[in-house]
Amino acid sequence: MKYSSFGMSMAKHFVTGLKSIYRSLYFPPTIIAVAILVATGITWRSSRLSLNHDIQTAVNSRAATTEQAIRSTMMSYQEILKGTVGLFQGSTDVTSSDWSNFLQAFNLGQDFRRAQAFGFARVVHNDQLDDYLAYMRDQGLPDYQISPADPPRDIYAPVTYVETVSPKPPRYGYDLYTDKARQPTMLQARDTGHTAITNRVLISPTGDPNVYNGFVMYQPYYDPGMPTNTPAERQAAIKGYTFAAFRGDIFFDGISATSDSKASAYRAAINTDKTDVYRSPHFEHVSKQANVIHVVRGLNMFGQTWNIEYVFDRKGLVSDVQLRRPVSVLVAGTFTATLISMVVFLLLRSRAQELLIQKEQAVDLAKDELLSLASHQLRTPATGVKQYVGMVLQGFSGKVPKEQRSLLEKAYASNDRQLRVINEILHLAKIDSGRIVLARQETDLNVLVEDIVGEQNPDIQAAQHRITLRLPKKPILLYADAHTLRMAIENVLSNAVKYTPEGGEIGIRLRKDAEYAYLRIKDNGVGIAAGDLDKLFKQFSRLPNEMSLRVGGTGVGLYLAKHLVELHGGRIDVKSTLHEGSVFTIVIPLVDSGKDEKL
Repeated sequence: MKYSSFGMSMAKHFVTGLKSIYRSLYFPPTIIAVAILVATGITWRSSRLSLNHDIQTAVNSRAATTEQAIRSTMMSYQEILKGTVGLFQGSTDVTSSDWSNFLQAFNLGQDFRRAQAFGFARVVHNDQLDDYLAYMRDQGLPDYQISPADPPRDIYAPVTYVETVSPKPPRYGYDLYTDKARQPTMLQARDTGHTAITNRVLISPTGDPNVYNGFVMYQPYYDPGMPTNTPAERQAAIKGYTFAAFRGDIFFDGISATSDSKASAYRAAINTDKTDVYRSPHFEHVSKQANVIHVVRGLNMFGQTWNIEYVFDRKGLVSDVQLRRPVSVLVAGTFTATLISMVVFLLLRSRAQELLIQKEQAVDLAKDELLSLASHQLRTPATGVKQYVGMVLQGFSGKVPKEQRSLLEKAYASNDRQLRVINEILHLAKIDSGRIVLARQETDLNVLVEDIVGEQNPDIQAAQHRITLRLPKKPILLYADAHTLRMAIENVLSNAVKYTPEGGEIGIRLRKDAEYAYLRIKDNGVGIAAGDLDKLFKQFSRLPNEMSLRVGGTGVGLYLAKHLVELHGGRIDVKSTLHEGSVFTIVIPLVDSGKDEKL
């Protein structure tokens, strides 16, 4: 039992060391993986920020390009209006033909097709009304009238000349001062002396029954002979306005945030009137995309602020490589962390396994040396005790009283068991160190089995077991080491005797076939659970059952039996059912071929 405890202690320390080593294996790979993942997270965040910066840069660039195009287009029309003002300032009498010829020189239908009409509205005071009407009728407009005519007003701003891109005749005579959408802008242009544009107005092109959202640009025209330094002076010097009328859809058409209208679009509204003046044809489509960016920017032009809402599909702003970069960094970093940590773990595990093997070999060597030393040191005095007790029992020191003989016989038997244990430990050490050399000779297995049963008969009778021995009539010859083979069979049979309750049945049957001899030992003892079969032949291993506490043992008997049989080229097969018994079959090669003998 002491050696069993020693073995358990050695195993416990070995397992503890094994767990410690494997715990240490996970630490370096974990640190490496965490470090790489932290670096990956930082890189991922940096790539996200870089991507957002690239997207914002693209948004700003495309929006700025669109706004610059709008501003540039508006300024080109402002220059035309300033040119028309110069026309009036350079002549005391500008006729309808002069107006038309001047504008046609700009090739309006091609180069300035975004404007629907260019016009001139003269400022007419009430006392100048009759002369103005007479003048206009002399220009070839005999039906010229100012509308609305009522109520009479002190000052008028009727449309005097109009040049349109439509072949339909223009509408003359409309008093723009009566239009609440246009008058504030006209007065603003008059008082400031600068070009001004209206809020959203409704544009009804000549001959077109539809009404469109649009705006009008006004340029004031002053009497060149009067001062215009203050608002009051400009109010007194105002002579009229040149203007350009725009439909929103035509003006903004083609001025896009990007050449790919399916990737980005925008809509424009004047700040003081939230209704859209223009909306890109694909605005709704782009707005419904999954990865859309909405941006609202203000554009100040000619006294108005335009609110322009842009919608951009992220895929249209940057390349697919840029979009995938953060995810690629995350995936690559995670893969790298996993790969490197696994490689490090495998390398460490390989090294740990080498160390464990070395440690296990060192432990086995120390154990073997200790077992060999201990068993040799125990065997000598135990052998001496056996001899002296035997001599006393044989009467060398005189007649032994009956009471003392009984005690001496028990001491002799105990000493004999002790020697068997010591021999088992010695053989165990030799097996583990590979130092057992079989002294093979021709052996009759029939005789060997019969002798073993006879030797264990006292234990069998003490347990009141019924034993059945079936041996073949002819010898079964083996080329074997009778001593070690005897030890193996004794251990198997001893286990059957010890782990079978009193009054049990043990059957022993020996047979052979052409190649092997089969020794079957069957009992109806405690049996072995299926989950414990793999522990059966391990060193210092004793399976827990209702008899293991009452039966002594070192836990090496079956281990020795298995290895000794295997040294003979054989094997031990086991079949067992818990609480029903076990069947151990020792299979050993024959010395030569022969026929199977039926019992």
